[in-house]
Amino acid sequence: MDKYQFTKRVLFIGVPDMAYMGLDMLLYSGVNIVGVVGPVKTHNTYVQFRNYVKYKKLNFIEYETLSSPEFIETINALKPDIAVVCSFNQKFPKELIDAVPDGIINIHPSLLPKYRGGNPYSWVIINGEKQTGVTLHFISENFDEGDIIAQEIYEIAPNETMGTIFNRTNMIGCRMLLKALLEYDKTGLLPRKQQPAGEFIKAPNIKDNEMFLNYNKPAEELVRLVRGLNPYFSAMTIYKGQIMKIHKASACELQDANSFANGEVCKVENDKFYIKTERGCLCPEVVQYSGYFIGDASDFVNVANPQLGDKFTYG
Repeated sequence: MDKYQFTKRVLFIGVPDMAYMGLDMLLYSGVNIVGVVGPVKTHNTYVQFRNYVKYKKLNFIEYETLSSPEFIETINALKPDIAVVCSFNQKFPKELIDAVPDGIINIHPSLLPKYRGGNPYSWVIINGEKQTGVTLHFISENFDEGDIIAQEIYEIAPNETMGTIFNRTNMIGCRMLLKALLEYDKTGLLPRKQQPAGEFIKAPNIKDNEMFLNYNKPAEELVRLVRGLNPYFSAMTIYKGQIMKIHKASACELQDANSFANGEVCKVENDKFYIKTERGCLCPEVVQYSGYFIGDASDFVNVANPQLGDKFTYG
């Protein structure tokens, strides 16, 4: 099938990994991309993404700050009709927003106004949500508060991880973005729905101390933390003075576990071990123990030789 011939001039803004997927999809579909704004030079993906953009024979735009007069002049010279964002880690200044006549479209991986912030992927799992989704919205001067263009809901699977939600929302968001651009190119218009005012649950970036397992919480809640951090971060615990990362775990009920304190090993088998929590037991399945190894629970049992009553702590 022939590509649709886009006439509107589109400025692309993004950082990896989502930027690769978004840029590829838009290029393959024939979107008229007049320039690409990537990460700052100090970002660890800068060189690779710049080289990728140049390999695609696109105009890669260098900048020091998004509000510098030189950068804004460069954007004005491109005469973009609209801009799109596929993940970005900087706030957009008014000068940049004003430089794009029909606005800047952002893909946000949650159902706004819920879960505004940098990491909805983790928090929807940690908080036990049953649904999440993707919102297309216009960029405003405040993070994730601009008018909504479209939303799509999907159900969170029982064993969903941060990584699977990241991948799914990226695919959904890019597809929604392409659909919106097709409509915009044909009509010059996009729907706009103002977000409601009020306080809504937020999705800030995960702090280091929030990655540690607190055994004074129920095991099911700890399992959600493990899934919510996998694979880009890791749930952590301390065992015999060493950090252990838990990449996969399950929760269960065990008889006689109540004779142990929260955080203590309450049962050891040849290929499993169990940690007492406030309610139920945590059964780590894939772990990384300090610099010794990464493997399954049987590796940990064989190498670390955990004993009943051994203590796991949280920092």
